[in-house]
Amino acid sequence: MKIFVISMDTEVGAERRSKLNFDYEWFKANDIVLDFIKEKMIHFWNSGEKHKKGKNGVSDSYYRLFKKIYDEKIDDVIILEDDCFIENKEFLEFCKNKPKEICYLNGLFINKKGWKKYNNFSLNKGINKIDYEKSRILCLWGLYIPSYTDVLPIIDMFENSKRLRCVDIMIMNKEIVKHYYYPACSYVNDGGFSQIGNKKCGIHKNYK
Repeated sequence: MKIFVISMDTEVGAERRSKLNFDYEWFKANDIVLDFIKEKMIHFWNSGEKHKKGKNGVSDSYYRLFKKIYDEKIDDVIILEDDCFIENKEFLEFCKNKPKEICYLNGLFINKKGWKKYNNFSLNKGINKIDYEKSRILCLWGLYIPSYTDVLPIIDMFENSKRLRCVDIMIMNKEIVKHYYYPACSYVNDGGFSQIGNKKCGIHKNYK
């Protein structure tokens, strides 16, 4: 299994990577964003330049990484960001029973319409199917990709959508990822600091 960590080549990125508790391959995020992403990206009217730049950069990084996975035919991949950590016990269990479907390893359940948290999701151990009639999963706090061909719908989403939003929202709205693994074997801890805007995640585990 290969674990990619998306992280900026900055002091903040270096500090975050130094705290990670697992072996990984660093996939460098950068400030040079592909033109088509900048041109297609939708921003709120009151978004600041830091937020716009970060939103574009995150989407660009994911797109380039998905392209790398497909072009190099890399199977059995996990994608994490540099504020994501591994839950060792849960991760070992996951590795013993890796699913055949692309799935979330952590995230934030919200209801089908709107942005309210949704708490009535299945707690069955192992792979679960998302009930898109009732809920959706926000955020990419761990994504498992069993086959390099699984990223094709996401690449197509980037290249053929007339407009782009945050990559996690687009994947969620298009229902590309249909499964999640429970209990979450990754969690996010951004240390109370966001590199994109003023919004902070804090600590999130087990889809809460």
